Amino acid sequence: MTQLRERWEGVSLPGDYLLQQWLSGDEAAGFFETSLASDGRRAIVKLVPEFAGDGAAQLALWQRTRSLRHPNLRELLDCGRAELAGEIAVYAVFEYADDTLASALGQSPLSEAEAREVLDAVVDALGYLQAQGLAHPALDPDHVVAVGERIKLSTDWLREAAADAPYTGELRAFWRQISPSTPARSADILAQALGADPGTGPLPPDPEDTPAPAEIAPAAGVAVRPAEAAAPPKPFPKWILVGAAGVVLLILGLHLRRAPEAAAQPDPAPGSAPMAAAPAVPKASRAPGTISTPASKPVPAGQGMWRVIVYTYRTHDAAARKADRINERHADLAATVFSPQDKQGYFLVALGGRMSRQDAVRLQEKARAEGLARDVYVKKFLD
Repeated sequence: MTQLRERWEGVSLPGDYLLQQWLSGDEAAGFFETSLASDGRRAIVKLVPEFAGDGAAQLALWQRTRSLRHPNLRELLDCGRAELAGEIAVYAVFEYADDTLASALGQSPLSEAEAREVLDAVVDALGYLQAQGLAHPALDPDHVVAVGERIKLSTDWLREAAADAPYTGELRAFWRQISPSTPARSADILAQALGADPGTGPLPPDPEDTPAPAEIAPAAGVAVRPAEAAAPPKPFPKWILVGAAGVVLLILGLHLRRAPEAAAQPDPAPGSAPMAAAPAVPKASRAPGTISTPASKPVPAGQGMWRVIVYTYRTHDAAARKADRINERHADLAATVFSPQDKQGYFLVALGGRMSRQDAVRLQEKARAEGLARDVYVKKFLD
């Protein structure tokens, strides 16, 4: 570690990446903090001497990784080869991570809702990698990071794999490390995340000898290294710090604001004719989970109205899959895919359709109470 740090710290790589500060590593790989010359944002450089492995193969894999685009994958910004006094190294520049899941777990365990949010992010990222013929050889809390409010899977050590290669074993081992639930409950949650019905999923009984992530062999010539420790540490996404008491208070507040479905009618005066009962309104008169606006104030098309946004994707298919998954678990939230006019190329997962701001805030609180992302937000769109 000392030699790699002493030789490369303070060196400028091609692309004007100054290795400003050593973060972690050993003689096989090192992590340095740098900044992007264009705007000064911080980034992380991973440096691997060619003698530590097949540098050409690693650089080719990083170049492939650079083209990946998924909201739950840590973005690789640049990569290349550098030489210093006859020593050649390959390097990759990654977006800066504010924290790791391992660090957050060291402070306090996750709630079930928080753990499920992490699981959903990891499952989505793994599914995308699988479709690209890639796999992650080190699925553990060290390789799940927070970039702003987004949960992302590190991409510094990917490997090639068959497009249909299963990852249920690795995912189950990872879920055991982060789940606060009972084994039976954990098995149901994992089955749901993989698209199966609780209790009937494709997962066999959880064996005691399931290999831990560190025991899963990577591709030949690729060493598995722990993710860098970002310094100074910052909190994981805000939902990590939200206690169970806050969730309980939120749920109680929602119930207290709900008006009773029907008010009791007074007994008729003696001798008077009985009052005709008001016709019942069928529950199927509107989509499940939508918040309807008053009949006196219809929502005309073409005017700016509020929406509740929970996820953002770059492809319609990815957004549609996420909306389907939300509707499977929370049919009352009525998730749909929405593409705003002023943000072409982005597909948002919206809840409940177009509504007033008051209804949007109410639905936002409901979504948070049911365990969706803590960064769900409301915004007015012209659509």
